Amino acid sequence: MSKISVNDAWFYSFHGCLHEESVIGGEYVVNASVEIDTSVAEKNDSLESTVDYVSIYGVLKKEMAEPSKLLEAVLERIINGIKEIDNNIVSVDVSIKKLSPPISGNVDSVELRKKV
Repeated sequence: MSKISVNDAWFYSFHGCLHEESVIGGEYVVNASVEIDTSVAEKNDSLESTVDYVSIYGVLKKEMAEPSKLLEAVLERIINGIKEIDNNIVSVDVSIKKLSPPISGNVDSVELRKKV
């Protein structure tokens, strides 16, 4: 079993419950990993035998561009989109980090993570 990851993908998106967040947006960092058996790809050296990380990034980009009030909704869309890439994906692990969240205090980020 191998893990294929897209690390620290940066997006400027418009997620959040506050009106200002839907107008001015904010910075997000997304990480996504899939577990998949790569034994066939290891032997035949063919991209078609594995999950292309470009396709994972494509799901991240698409779903981060769709505004949502809750990161939970974005996270679920990303997970579902990644699972659709290949039926041989064993697990998906995604985290979304919202940088400089609108909190009354000095907070670097908040993060939501789910593994299925």
